[in-house]
Amino acid sequence: MHEANASVPPKRKRQFSSARTEVSSPSPPAVKRSKIEDHQRHRTPSCFWDKLSRQWLTRRTLREYNRRTLQAPAPTPCHRISSKTIAPAELERFARQDGPSLGDIKGVSPIKPNSYCPDVVQYSKPEVSVASNAALHSSQSGSRKRARNGKESDVSLSTTTSSAYDAAFKQHLVDHGIYKSGRTQRPSNWSEINERLAKARSSLSPSRFTEAAFEDFEETNEKALAENTVMSRAFPIIAGSAGVYFYSQGNVYFGNLKDLTDGTITKAKPDLYDGAHPSQLEKSIRIQLSECIEPSSKKNVPLLPNLFVEGNGPDGSACVNELQALYDGALGERGMLELSLYIDPGSLQYNVAHTIASTYHGGTGDLTLYSIHATQSANLQLPTQFRMTKLNGWKMTGNPNAFREGATAWRNARDWAKEERTKLISAANSKVLRSEHSAFHPSMETSGPVLSRDCPQPASDTSAGELSFNVVAPPSINKKSSDGAGS
Repeated sequence: MHEANASVPPKRKRQFSSARTEVSSPSPPAVKRSKIEDHQRHRTPSCFWDKLSRQWLTRRTLREYNRRTLQAPAPTPCHRISSKTIAPAELERFARQDGPSLGDIKGVSPIKPNSYCPDVVQYSKPEVSVASNAALHSSQSGSRKRARNGKESDVSLSTTTSSAYDAAFKQHLVDHGIYKSGRTQRPSNWSEINERLAKARSSLSPSRFTEAAFEDFEETNEKALAENTVMSRAFPIIAGSAGVYFYSQGNVYFGNLKDLTDGTITKAKPDLYDGAHPSQLEKSIRIQLSECIEPSSKKNVPLLPNLFVEGNGPDGSACVNELQALYDGALGERGMLELSLYIDPGSLQYNVAHTIASTYHGGTGDLTLYSIHATQSANLQLPTQFRMTKLNGWKMTGNPNAFREGATAWRNARDWAKEERTKLISAANSKVLRSEHSAFHPSMETSGPVLSRDCPQPASDTSAGELSFNVVAPPSINKKSSDGAGS
């Protein structure tokens, strides 16, 4: 019996690798991480408020006020004795009695005496002032909140209703020469743009866009209860289906562009924008003007944006939409001006619009188009200012005719913006190739435009005023839009 038991090998416990026995702290899901990163991406510094020419009563203003004023009063220091007046024997006796009192330290309070030494007073550990910490924390992160136990890792994703695009943000733009102007300060090509917007499109004729199609749009727009749903379901009906004709992207953080003001405001992040494929512009130009024309350091992101869309859900603010459009459009117009200066350093096209910004509110169905242009200022600190002027507006959910007019205007505006990009890109590429040609053949001069090596010869093209959020390969930059059967 002993022999039988001896023949059975002893049971061995399963060996786990050290990698499996280590318990790693759970990381938040990807969606939560992205939300936290968005909230922590920009924190309004104190100098933003100090530089405003006028303070507005907003939630962010109140948080900054609390951070600066809600500080716990410092305790009055007790009478201090100089070390020169204390004898060594008294100092030793003082140390044997637990040393100095800690009552003057901020946040320390006496607790019950020790049962073994009733004459000795003990003190709790220092605690951070609740009012000071809460005010500072709300000023820095706004939408993040600490858990009640005070641990750094406990972060709540609950957000407040405040927005970075408030009255203080608008005042900041005004202080830096970025305005929404009226009809008295229109760009010189304002009438030309409006004439282009009114050009008829066969794809939106009553025979092709019927009453039933309008009713489908109304139903889709009514069911879109959030901004992302409005932009992904309702607005594409307005923009149409473009296929390969436009190079678009949405929700791109414009982190690569240099600051438009003083760096104290958040970076732009438009809901949708049109630009050019990087391969359409010569590499040397992209490197030289990267901080003005490349919104992101990511590859294949559209550059030289000059058409923007900012959308909102039913509960969104139209004022916020307008401020976002103004900010986006000024960034786009600055890039267009920088490229035009590269082509001809001696000229700057003031009072001429090259950029379109648009807003759409899903709750009211309001579509508004704006032009953005630069003006020269007498202020030496702000020599160039940017102004946004309203082109027109439409109630897209009003009736089929209103929808046709608004959609026609937006798609024509998209064609116009692409043509403006194409003209500048072609001229810039021609300048680079002429300089390269002159370097190899100093005795020969090139006349007329020179096509970029990345661009084929001009070909006929039908207009495509329709939108595609999933963008594919870009078209030739020399293609010109003309309203056709698919427009």
